[in-house]
Amino acid sequence: MEELRAARPAHLTGGPVDPHTRQAELAHAFAQPTRVPRRGRKSLTWGLGLGLAGAAAAAVTAVALAAGSAPVVSPGAPDVAAQPVTLSAREVLLVAATSAERRPAAAGDYWHVSSRSRSLHPVNEGFVISIEQESESWVGADEQWGSTRALGVKPATDADRAAWEKAGSPRELTLAGRKRISIQESAERPRTGHTRGQEIFWLGRNVTMADLRSLPTDPAALKADLLRFYEGKDTESGAPMAEDAWLFRVTEGLITDMPVSPEVLAAAFRMLADLPSVTSLGQVTDAAGRPGTAIAIADISQRKPGDTAKGVVQVRLIIDEKSGRALARESVVVKPGGLQAGLEPGTVWSTHTILETGWTNEHP
Repeated sequence: MEELRAARPAHLTGGPVDPHTRQAELAHAFAQPTRVPRRGRKSLTWGLGLGLAGAAAAAVTAVALAAGSAPVVSPGAPDVAAQPVTLSAREVLLVAATSAERRPAAAGDYWHVSSRSRSLHPVNEGFVISIEQESESWVGADEQWGSTRALGVKPATDADRAAWEKAGSPRELTLAGRKRISIQESAERPRTGHTRGQEIFWLGRNVTMADLRSLPTDPAALKADLLRFYEGKDTESGAPMAEDAWLFRVTEGLITDMPVSPEVLAAAFRMLADLPSVTSLGQVTDAAGRPGTAIAIADISQRKPGDTAKGVVQVRLIIDEKSGRALARESVVVKPGGLQAGLEPGTVWSTHTILETGWTNEHP
């Protein structure tokens, strides 16, 4: 007991926990490698190798992780408010990698994803509308089923509704580009479909379920494998795109809703952690009300050179680092233009929220 008391860290002796010390301990503990158990053996985690002198600090680290970024104040100092810890993007991603790696592997005949999306659109009538829908998919080795349901087309906010009513509550509205759209206050019935084909996912190119299963589990090898298809531009719009931004764009789908192993998911998190241009935007709440940490690549442009009509958006991922899952993918307006013309900078223009993912043996 005397040895434990002597080894007790100074910041645990009565004053408030120093946030920088706590941040360093948390990042260090979860950045250490984790031994992956073989089948039939008990899990053995050796990353928290702090020894006797760090036993008390490790306990504080565990509490800090469980509580997220809630302030921690030592007993005996009730009048001193501790500041919440803000982790860097690298620290968030390394914690998420360790959490993902500890998740048990699962299997099934179909990969099931349930999601909800929402986008904002200024209309020529002078206000903004919100378009929402929910989707489900069941993907097998060479076929997939899908179901979508429109949830509504309606004024985005109370102020937009007041402007719509002032305009006479028109049922037909005009989007940018003179496209017409109808107000729809209630949800529609689901529409389902079934297709066949093996190249179902997009990872910088079309890939199959077998391609995903063969992805490297080492971060450097995974990066090299993905970059084989990088050509200096966005593979969707054709606009010039830096390497880091391209990797972030490609990997966001892998992390968010693709059927990869826990080891590949952990490698993807660690690969992103090594990108110097990835930043943390701090604690946010996704469209489903769940807390997480947003990470992003700054100012991803959707414009080609000389094209000033289109806007600039920032794509961000919301991650629950404690479970090792990505909760949502969002696009935030940096510079209005094109589809974002009329929206204020900082507006969440579109959201894609993952409600559920997992393997199942059933399909519709």
